[in-house]
Amino acid sequence: MERFIIFSSNNQDFAVNISHVEKIIEFKTPNPIPESSDYLLGVIKYNDKILPVVNLSKKLYNVNSNYDENDKVIVIMWKDTYLGLAVDDIIGIRGYEDKQLEDAVMNTQISKEYVIGFIKAEEGITIVLDTDKIFNIEQENEILSSTEVEDYIIGDDE
Repeated sequence: MERFIIFSSNNQDFAVNISHVEKIIEFKTPNPIPESSDYLLGVIKYNDKILPVVNLSKKLYNVNSNYDENDKVIVIMWKDTYLGLAVDDIIGIRGYEDKQLEDAVMNTQISKEYVIGFIKAEEGITIVLDTDKIFNIEQENEILSSTEVEDYIIGDDE
């Protein structure tokens, strides 16, 4: 049985394998990075390091979400560093049997490159994301370079 963090973004349920998740934290407004992509909200201080925070709705659906203190950030291990995914709501941690997982063959509004598959449950269909494939190489480089900009961090550590 595989275990996943289930969350919602843009009125869609998503899942990320729990083995990729470091922590779930409260949303706090990131410090913006000048001339960055619109899905990159900015950076926050996390464990004495810089954590880039991505607007997942903007990245996946090109829809802006206005986040506040009621929203969450899923901190994932990504490319040998941490990345924050701003999401609307955390639904929970659930385990699923292989028979509940289907390969990514359905039509979706998002790229199939980073959709591992779908979880069928009584609550509906949940899209399982491959967090290593959400960004193309240029986007990866932009996000990774944002962690090198120490001057943008203001405030207390999480």
